[in-house]
Amino acid sequence: MAPRPRVAFVTTTDTAILHDDFDHPFHVAAFAEAGIELLHLPWEDDTVDWDSFDLVVVRSPWNYVDRFAEFQQWLTGRGTMTTLHNPVPLIRWNLDKHYLLDLADRGVAIVPTTYVTTVAALHEALAAIDTPQVIVKPTISAGSRLTGRFVHGSPGAAALGERILASGGTVMVQPFAESVETVGEIGAVCLGGAISHAFRKGPLLGEEGTLRGGEYCEEITPAPLDDARRDLVLAAQRAALAIARERAWLTAQQQLLYGRYDMVTMADGAPALLEAELFEPSLFLMVDPDAPQRFVAAVRALLGR
Repeated sequence: MAPRPRVAFVTTTDTAILHDDFDHPFHVAAFAEAGIELLHLPWEDDTVDWDSFDLVVVRSPWNYVDRFAEFQQWLTGRGTMTTLHNPVPLIRWNLDKHYLLDLADRGVAIVPTTYVTTVAALHEALAAIDTPQVIVKPTISAGSRLTGRFVHGSPGAAALGERILASGGTVMVQPFAESVETVGEIGAVCLGGAISHAFRKGPLLGEEGTLRGGEYCEEITPAPLDDARRDLVLAAQRAALAIARERAWLTAQQQLLYGRYDMVTMADGAPALLEAELFEPSLFLMVDPDAPQRFVAAVRALLGR
């Protein structure tokens, strides 16, 4: 009898952060049903032998922003692993939201974004925004850290941007899509190269740099994916996959194990990509009862190789 495949999910020792891992029970049940041994192991644990697993999946190392240098070292130590997905070079690329420029260069419609590294450029970018509200955030972030929505001309926007610059970060300045207030964000999850399910995320950001309700709380519901958004998701996935293959992060036969593509509707009614999360997104498996099995099938495809 062949041994059960062994899969490790990369998590963190920060149990408070893991409290928000909505996908955890769905993964546990689906992998058990499939006869695959699944272990959740923290990236901070130096005693873990990651090479002993048939597959290592980066899922929820969500304190990496606060321990960024250490996490980068962890990635370096795993850099040659062919069993880690999505692969380390792609993770490094996806860590910094400059990746949006690479996708835009390949024809993907992204939210208009100005990247600034100086205070003077920050104030110029904020002045150039032609929408009633503006978004200010860093290129490296998770869970809306240091992300704020402000009325055009608000001193709070400049203050947040200057705070990000003072910490050594790069600032992203974007127009706020008013549709988020009514429609929210629409996201789609791709597993093993195919669209699995879609969801709606309610608005998170309150006024003047605050969070709605005073804390980070995602309201997730199932959502249909219209043709325009479906086309955008597929275009973004094709572009990311092409980059990964051209840069030899994946072979010509491999697919991305997973990806989540979050979109907003701009003032002209067209969808635009807000983020392509390719290494540690919540997958919101709870919105589709068949989604956990699709994730297992994507894992099996990699194990089969």
